[in-house]
Amino acid sequence: MRRERLRSVIRLLVAAGAALAAVLSIALPASAAGNAGTTSVTTIDVTGAVFTCPGANYTVLGGTLRFLIHDSIGADGSEHIRFTRVPLGVTLSDGSTSTIYRLAGANSSGGNLDVGNGQFEFTDITFFNILAPNGGVVARVAGVSHVSPTGSGFSFTFGQCEAPQD
Repeated sequence: MRRERLRSVIRLLVAAGAALAAVLSIALPASAAGNAGTTSVTTIDVTGAVFTCPGANYTVLGGTLRFLIHDSIGADGSEHIRFTRVPLGVTLSDGSTSTIYRLAGANSSGGNLDVGNGQFEFTDITFFNILAPNGGVVARVAGVSHVSPTGSGFSFTFGQCEAPQD
C-alpha cells in the first residue's frame, strides 16, 4: 500500500514538475538577478470535506482553509515554489455522536525546478490533528513524501487517517 502511494505521489509530482517546466520555459524569461517572488493568499470553504479514519469518518461542518502560495525565481533561472494550507475555524462531526471536533495543523508542499536542465525536487509534509472538545487528539493525518532530482523518493505515513482528496 505504501509503495503504491509512493508511486502515485512520484507520478503526480513528476507530472506537475514537467508541466511547470513547460509553462516556465515559455512564460518566464530567466533573469540574471532572479526575483523575490510573489505570495498569494486564498481562502476556501471546506464544508463537506471528509477525513477517512479507521472506525469513523470526520465530516467538516464549517470553516475555511487558507492557501498561501509563494513562487520565486533564482538568479540561475530555477523556480522555487511553496504551498501552505492552514485550517481556520474548521469544525467536524463523526456522524454518530453530537460531539463537535476541531481541526488543527497544516500541510506544506513545495520544491525547486531548474528549467535549464529539467531537474526538480519536491517535498510534501502533512500534519493535521482532529481534536476533541477537551483538546485531546482523537485522530491524526500525518506524513512526508519526497521526490528527488533523480526521480527517486520516499513516503512515510504516521497518522491513521487520510486527508480529503483535493
